[in-house]
Amino acid sequence: MKRGVNAWIYPSNFKINDILKNSSSIGYDGVELNLDEEMLKMSKSERAIIREMAESLGLELPSLSTALFWKYNLASPDPDVRRKGIEIVRLGCEFASDIGASVFLVVPAVATADVPYQNMWELSKRSIIEAAKSAENYGVTIGIENVWNRFLYSPLEFRRFIEEINHPNVKVYFDVGNAFFMGFPEQWIRYLAELIVCVHVKDFQMSTMRFKPLFEGDINWQKVMKALKEIGYDGFLNVEISPYPGHPLKAAIDSKLALDILLGIF
Repeated sequence: MKRGVNAWIYPSNFKINDILKNSSSIGYDGVELNLDEEMLKMSKSERAIIREMAESLGLELPSLSTALFWKYNLASPDPDVRRKGIEIVRLGCEFASDIGASVFLVVPAVATADVPYQNMWELSKRSIIEAAKSAENYGVTIGIENVWNRFLYSPLEFRRFIEEINHPNVKVYFDVGNAFFMGFPEQWIRYLAELIVCVHVKDFQMSTMRFKPLFEGDINWQKVMKALKEIGYDGFLNVEISPYPGHPLKAAIDSKLALDILLGIF
C-alpha cells in the first residue's frame, strides 16, 4: 500500500504547486487533488503542467476528489441538476485522465425529504450508469464514496448498488472514518473486497462525534489494516483531514508519520 494525502490537509490559500512540493518534501507517495469549478477552467496544457510537476517530484496523482456533487446532486428531483452532475462526472474523468489519475471520486446522491429513498436509488443509479460511459472513454474508474449523505449506510446495500450498476468502470472509494459511525470498517472492507479501488483514512471519536487525525480517535486500525491485507488491497491510503490552525504543514507531517506506522515502516 502507498501513502497518499488529500490536498484539503493544507490551507485553502495553497496553490497546486505548493501542495505538490510540500507533499513531496514530507515524503508522501501521492497526492489527491480536489476538483472545483475554477480548476475546470484549466486548459489541457495547464493540466499537463500539473502532471509533469508531480512526475518531476516523484509523486503519483492516483485519484481526484471533489465536493461538487453536494451541489450537483446526481439524485436530485430536478433533471437539470442531475444533468449538471452527470456533466461534472464527465469533466472530472477528463481532468483525471489529463493529470494521470485513475480514480474520480463521486458522491452518488444526497438524500432530501422530498425524494423517497427508492426513487433516490433509481435516480442516482440512472445518472451513474450514464456517466460511466465517460469514465470508460477516459480510462478512469468512478469511485463511489460512502459519505454522510443518508444513502448506502450498510456494506450490503453499498455492494448491491454497485452490482446493479454493473459497469467495470464503477467501483468503491472506501472511507474508513465515514464508515465507523455506521459500523465496523473492517467488516465493510471484507464485504466490499475486490470492489475497493481507493481508500480514505481519517480517525473518528465517538464521544465528541468528530473526525480526528489518525490514532487520535476510536478506530481499531490494526483490524482495518488486517482486513485490507486480507482482500489484497495494494493501492493508496489517502489521508483526508483538515489543516491544524497553528501551522500549515503540521497536519500533513503528522499524518505522514501515522501512515508510516500503519504500514509497518516503524
